[in-house]
Amino acid sequence: MNEQELMTAFEMLPDWDDRFKMIEDLGSKMPALPDDARTETHRIKDCNTKAWLTAHLDDQDPPRLVFHADAETSMVRGLMALMLLPFRDKTPEGVLQTDPYEMFGQIGIDEALSPTRRAGMEALMFRIRELALEHMPARA
Repeated sequence: MNEQELMTAFEMLPDWDDRFKMIEDLGSKMPALPDDARTETHRIKDCNTKAWLTAHLDDQDPPRLVFHADAETSMVRGLMALMLLPFRDKTPEGVLQTDPYEMFGQIGIDEALSPTRRAGMEALMFRIRELALEHMPARA
């Protein structure tokens, strides 16, 4: 799913109960991280549900940052998939220049989340930026 498909789906599902079911379905379709990636190093701090995020550079020119996420529940996995959409197919520099709250504001997700889930969202956004910085090309 890309951002436009998400916007279309959200327009067709005006009720947040239905939207959350769709988000949970997204999470249930996400591949699980292997056990060796589910470590404290990859864990999203300040998220009540155990959740992990990894990233690596692909072999494109210029290299794009590829994220892999997992969590203990399909709802949190789905929220992570949704929140990673604005960063898809971007270089580390592109990730750092992206304002995900533009998309989040359009769909109203930040207002629909509980304070606990919003805190988890902020922790995920922080970790995404950390990983982008870690994968920036070395400057000579």
